[in-house]
Amino acid sequence: MVSLVLVSHSKALAESLEGLIRQMAGETLKIGVAAGAGPDHNEFGTDATDIARAITEVDSPDGILVLMDLGSAILSAEMALELIPPEVRQRVRFCPGPLVEGGIAAGVQASLGSDIETVCQEAHRALQPKAEQLEGGPEAIPPAETITPTQEGQDYQQVEVVLKNAHGLHARPAARFVQLASKFDAEILVTNLTNQKGPVSAKSLNALATLGALRDHRIRIMARGKQATEALEALRRLVEERFGEPAGVLAEPKAISMPPKVPEGEAVAQEGHGILVGLPVSDGVAVAPLYHYESLPPVIPTEDAADPEAEWKRLQEAIGKVRHAIQMRHKEMLARVGAEEAAIFEAHALLLDDPDLLQPARRLIFDQRYNAARAWKSSVEAVVAQYQRLEDPYLRQRALDVQDVGNQVLRALSGEIHEKVIFEHPVILVADELTPTETAQLDLEHIQGIVTLSGGPTSHSAILARSLGIPAVTGLSPTIKRLRQNTLLGLDGFQGRVWVEPAEEVQRELETKRKRWLEERQKLQETSLQPAMTRDGLRIEVVANAGNLADAQLAAKNGAEGVGLLRTEFLFLTRQTPPSEEEQFQAIRDIGLALKGKPVIVRTLDVGGDKPLPYIPMEPEANPFLGVRALRLSLQQPDLFRTQLRAILRAGAITPLRIMFPMVASLEEVEQAREFLAQVHNELAQEGIAHAWPIDTGIMVEIPSAAIKADALAPVVDFFSIGTNDLTQYTLAAERGNPRLAYLADALHPAVLRLIEEVVQAAHAAGKWVGVCGELAGEPEAVPILVGLGVDELSINPAGIPKVKALIRAMASSDAQVLSKKALACAKAAEVRKLSTEFLNTLQG
Repeated sequence: MVSLVLVSHSKALAESLEGLIRQMAGETLKIGVAAGAGPDHNEFGTDATDIARAITEVDSPDGILVLMDLGSAILSAEMALELIPPEVRQRVRFCPGPLVEGGIAAGVQASLGSDIETVCQEAHRALQPKAEQLEGGPEAIPPAETITPTQEGQDYQQVEVVLKNAHGLHARPAARFVQLASKFDAEILVTNLTNQKGPVSAKSLNALATLGALRDHRIRIMARGKQATEALEALRRLVEERFGEPAGVLAEPKAISMPPKVPEGEAVAQEGHGILVGLPVSDGVAVAPLYHYESLPPVIPTEDAADPEAEWKRLQEAIGKVRHAIQMRHKEMLARVGAEEAAIFEAHALLLDDPDLLQPARRLIFDQRYNAARAWKSSVEAVVAQYQRLEDPYLRQRALDVQDVGNQVLRALSGEIHEKVIFEHPVILVADELTPTETAQLDLEHIQGIVTLSGGPTSHSAILARSLGIPAVTGLSPTIKRLRQNTLLGLDGFQGRVWVEPAEEVQRELETKRKRWLEERQKLQETSLQPAMTRDGLRIEVVANAGNLADAQLAAKNGAEGVGLLRTEFLFLTRQTPPSEEEQFQAIRDIGLALKGKPVIVRTLDVGGDKPLPYIPMEPEANPFLGVRALRLSLQQPDLFRTQLRAILRAGAITPLRIMFPMVASLEEVEQAREFLAQVHNELAQEGIAHAWPIDTGIMVEIPSAAIKADALAPVVDFFSIGTNDLTQYTLAAERGNPRLAYLADALHPAVLRLIEEVVQAAHAAGKWVGVCGELAGEPEAVPILVGLGVDELSINPAGIPKVKALIRAMASSDAQVLSKKALACAKAAEVRKLSTEFLNTLQG
């Protein structure tokens, strides 16, 4: 980027002008000030030595433009050239333009990445608009020569078109324009003829935005090069087809109108205006103000870069990580809401490659030795400022997109270290999705409901909500992101509905439903400590899924008979280095002690796929869910695996523990894992360290091969625990987080039930027991079928324990067996659910 030097007799004038230019051009523009004379430069005058200093400090490979006021300022500037190195001197250009108006024009043009000739030209012509408005008309000052590509002999082709889409070149159309232009071997420029802005590069998203090109504006597209003709034709067609937007429809943010007045008693059932419908993922009702959750950017380090090459590499790697994440989000949104809503993520991905972001950041790293985070932040802020200066309010909103993408890169650079978010009053949390790291930073005590755009019933936020008894809905339209902070929401987690500023009748109905829900939950709580035994005497163990100490404590309070699945990932995911043996030992011991002697099944590390670890280098995989994850990863990382097994065995000497290996596909994997475990036992014994031995060891059945060959696996394990989330995903080849495949991602599908039956029969034949630790175990419709299939243990989220125990006590195992046989004979999951619902109705009757 071209840098500026302001030379003036007045220090106050030059410093004020610098501030004004920065308001227009942003902070990344390098501006040197050489003004005033005397010891503190408070006297009027100019100093050649000071001018030489300013030029050297802002030296740029793109050139240094010097603007001066009159008199000795020019002489001093010429003398300064003799005081600077020859290699710097050749990059200096003196500009005859006016200091104030020319400085502002030059600053804006330089911030767009223009070359020094163009910047100087803009500064030189800066007084012409003023002259045209004063007496004497345009002849009052001779206009500077207009330099056009044609006059320079550059044989550009051109077309002129009128923008007929709703908002002109806003984010999505501009993104399509940039994508298309970038496919051609041609230099392409765009000028807004309506407001006389440009030309700018057609291959820069931000440069296009600075044109302020709105609906009905006429633009000129110029191209030269090998594919100029093809490029112009393609871009002309794109504009004339309104970038794919429908004719006559303004793509305004969708307004959410208020619900109509309806008779009391019908309010909750009323559909239509003011109601957003998603997927119900956690039962309950809530009415509270909306809180938009956005991860805050990290603190930016201020130290200089010791190795600019390494800093630039760090920035590129962070951008690569964010690009992958955005691509995944785009894919998910494309599947759920279609191309129009998902297109914004294409624009986000383009921002990561935009030269208006990358080039300034690179120059700051190499020229001024900024660290990667500081350089990127500075570059982002400059582009954000460009958007914010635009007149059109819709285009100004695009600053939020740049800031969002910028913050993602900063988090990738910092390792996502956040401070805890504390709420002063009850809220309904609205977020794109909650990762485990973000979840750890939230004050969950005041969250009365959760609404997310992404994910499904088995997403991180959904599992979290159920484990804490928080009502939740997922899969909502991005429309909800446009609501103001503290907008009143009503939420029904039973039906998957969200009311926006509900009318008083709706609020009363929701509050009544919430009261009934809380009263029923309290009644179940009072009987939760009693065992779960069917009417005909079959005992079913009801245990908890836990992900941390708080889950274990809640499980004990709700009557869990142990922990059937302790997810150890919480120890690994929110950090930049692996946890030590001592850290793991203490955490697992404390969770075991919270259960007061009841058994805890510790699942070894289950990461990879959607849960990568920053400190474990992993090759990119086309399908991470079928790649190196869970037990496969542990076996390939022996030091990590050995450390975890040592911690578990040590904690097992203090509190009853069992070990479970995740994602087992073959007998060989079980044998390798058990061999590892035996080696760790021998090491601890030789070191004289107390530990549990022997220890019950089981596997998770999540892959169809493990279910089909359960008879071969049964002799080498002590128990099976069926993870129905992944078992369903792999059996039906339907990604569980994809809402468009929700009709397939149903664990009550007869194919999944038959695999569960095979595991139970093989286990019982070998004298082993079977648990279910997937989300299915907590679904009321599934409980009687699982009991009927012979499952011995149900491991569920802590909040659901009282309800499931009460349900088991209400049924007879003989009736459940009849139900399960009918379910296995069904052809569809919907038929199974209908059978089960009818069964549950007989229990309530």
